[in-house]
Amino acid sequence: MIATLSDLAEAFPGTAFFEAPACPICASLGKVRHSAFNINPDKTHAFDLRICPRCSHGWIDPMPSQQLLNYLYSRSSPSVIGEWGPTPTVPEQMCAQRELARVPMRYFELGVGRGTLYQQFLASGWQCMGVDPGAWASANPNVFKDLSEVPSGSEADLLVAFDVLEHLSDPIAALRMLRKIAAPNARLYCAMPNRESLRAMYYRENWRMLRPLGHVNYFSRKSVKCAMQAAGFEVELLRATDLWQVRIPRNFSHLILNLVELLSLGDQWIVVAHTSSTSLFTVPGQT
Repeated sequence: MIATLSDLAEAFPGTAFFEAPACPICASLGKVRHSAFNINPDKTHAFDLRICPRCSHGWIDPMPSQQLLNYLYSRSSPSVIGEWGPTPTVPEQMCAQRELARVPMRYFELGVGRGTLYQQFLASGWQCMGVDPGAWASANPNVFKDLSEVPSGSEADLLVAFDVLEHLSDPIAALRMLRKIAAPNARLYCAMPNRESLRAMYYRENWRMLRPLGHVNYFSRKSVKCAMQAAGFEVELLRATDLWQVRIPRNFSHLILNLVELLSLGDQWIVVAHTSSTSLFTVPGQT
């Protein structure tokens, strides 16, 4: 059925949606590129996908408030949750391979989900803490419902936010809260949709990553760097992938997949950053 914004809010008692003409990353006014249809199969609604002319970031307008998103995730609403992907994901595997060999330290995960990665670090002797609004994460120890509930003075040497920032109405605010938790020389791993991918350019409104209200932000190479810099992180690895292993092509389709990987045109950004030695500052246009 065709749904209104009120239908999608599911009786949420506060502000559910707000007009969002300005970029969540650099505050420049965005232009409507095309429609973005929500993922709830029983409540169809067409949002606008806006693109920033300055940092090429993409976002939906109107934007759901973070309070509404947390409410919908706590209810396991089909408006925000589609099918669970494979676990562990490729970015999670990469993080585990690179970090679990180190001496156990302090680990923090934003968006614990079912706890696949969280449990690996817990089993390896790391001091673990995380945040996830969904009931599915409650079986894991030291997992809070919201970043505001994290005990004051908490610090982490390794922070993870895989497939999280695209679900937040204000990703820079979340990154800044992670920066406050980050210890000196801490590392941050992230993964999020690449708005500049080959599939995004070709499929437009039918792009598989265009999934409001699940995904509400869509990152470009420039907007990833701007967001990290604004929060006090320095990017050391940034590549886009379709999670395809480059190999000798057996057919034309395999050749295209190889080129997508080699040219960094895949659907998903993988980001590794570390805490910046400079003080936090805002990008132009941000407050």
